[in-house]
Amino acid sequence: MLAIISITAPIFLLIGMGYSAVRWRLIPADTIPGLGRFVLYFAMPGLILSTLSKMRIEEVIEPGFMLAYGLGSLLLMGLGLILFRLLRQDPVLASLKTMGMVMPNTPYFGFPVLLQVVDSVAGQALAMAMLVEAMLIIPLSMALLEFYSSRDDSQYLGKVLLTLPRRVLRNPMIIAILAGLLIALLELRLPQAIGTTLDMLGRASAAVALFVIGASLVGRPLKGKVGGMVPVMAGKLVVHPLLVGLMIWLLPPFNPDLQLALLLLAAMPMMSIYPIIGSQYGQRYFAAGTLLLTTLSAFASVSLLLLFVR
Repeated sequence: MLAIISITAPIFLLIGMGYSAVRWRLIPADTIPGLGRFVLYFAMPGLILSTLSKMRIEEVIEPGFMLAYGLGSLLLMGLGLILFRLLRQDPVLASLKTMGMVMPNTPYFGFPVLLQVVDSVAGQALAMAMLVEAMLIIPLSMALLEFYSSRDDSQYLGKVLLTLPRRVLRNPMIIAILAGLLIALLELRLPQAIGTTLDMLGRASAAVALFVIGASLVGRPLKGKVGGMVPVMAGKLVVHPLLVGLMIWLLPPFNPDLQLALLLLAAMPMMSIYPIIGSQYGQRYFAAGTLLLTTLSAFASVSLLLLFVR
């Protein structure tokens, strides 16, 4: 329990700092979107590119781990889209909610938990999880958002499909993913100055993203909005690990420590840039509130999962 508190406390402290800075007018509220764009266009792409470019892909691959993670996430994505569309929700919002259920905070929440529980395979699990997210979950989630936002602009379906690849490939996170995978596959080594710059950007991404979350909550209480956030929270903290666990059970067995690591990663709250992505589609406050609620609830859900598996 103390280990979980030590992991979550800095997260809530940074969110509280962001809230206080805007609430007490130390930072103008109109600067927050700019900070969000810094994370989306510079800090998070720097983290992705830095992480992927350092991988020796052939040394970290465990097919069962990646297959269970990918299939469980795809199943949840399909179920989420069907559920939210049956509820007659806006397609862009439905896609954003589905993204929130399948994109865990792997590097800043999940990895510290793995170090506390299964430290011998923590690095390998982090690398494989980020590969699945980079190659499958993030591109597919962004493609759905771009597709439905284009349809909202009343474009013809044919035109939407023709312009979709260009719109997705212009996303800085997708560019970083493709560049990082190419560097890893070709076994290239980045110049030290570039590598250090990317590392510095990556270290800044979590702190600034959490600060932006807190700042976004000023003047936007959760009251009256929690009902729309609870399905996303339940999908992320409960359904995602259950479906991934089902895939682990159905697929051929692999290292038990990696199985546990995968279950824990699937049980993490959504990534800290979720509100920043949401702001690109007019859902900044919903995404910020959902992330806060899910992160608060993760303290209990992850603790229960650890008690159960141990």
